[in-house]
Amino acid sequence: MTRWEYHIINIRSENYRLDPNAVHHLNELGAEGWELLSITSVNFKSGATDNIAMVFKRPTTGEG
Repeated sequence: MTRWEYHIINIRSENYRLDPNAVHHLNELGAEGWELLSITSVNFKSGATDNIAMVFKRPTTGEG
């Protein structure tokens, strides 16, 4: 059975777009085996989309 580990990052958007510099961080996560599972707004009070949460997953190595 595959076991998963999860990683969450929060990114702030400006003017309805994500910072293009975030691409470097996202590419690093991909190189480490992380796969984007979901993306959602986390500003529940106002419903704005200026705070974004990205959830990633990857198989665990079974160690640790």
